Amino acid sequence: AVGWRRNGMHFNGSIGVATLRRDGFVGLVADGEGTVTTRPLKFSGRKLFVNAECRFGSLAAEVLDESGEVLSGYGRADCTALELRDETKAELAWRGGDLASLAGRAVRFRFHLACGTLYAFWVSRDSSGHSGGYVAAGGPDYPGLRDL
Repeated sequence: AVGWRRNGMHFNGSIGVATLRRDGFVGLVADGEGTVTTRPLKFSGRKLFVNAECRFGSLAAEVLDESGEVLSGYGRADCTALELRDETKAELAWRGGDLASLAGRAVRFRFHLACGTLYAFWVSRDSSGHSGGYVAAGGPDYPGLRDL
């Protein structure tokens, strides 16, 4: 019984529990202000959602065509920004309307982040924010393997 005390095995041991936000393993962090632009992508939904922490800042987005020009009605000034909040499923919307008219077309998203972290973004079919993607280990809100 003395041997484990001598080598420190099990000495000061503990058990812990960690709770991780969905899609929150890695994030793009802006200590000040910064932008990130996606590669051209196509989607089939109509609503843009983000997983972001902006408790001390903000996040806005704009939609660009393949050449990098901002689409009318989908600029930064047209976006309802996520401000002073920490959300795992927040919708970003524009005065230009939802993204349905852009579905199937190659576009880029440019995110403007100030004092926050962007973890993930996705385009959903509707205001529910369901991604249709796989949720890995699941969770209490996910009875199956996909977010449907």
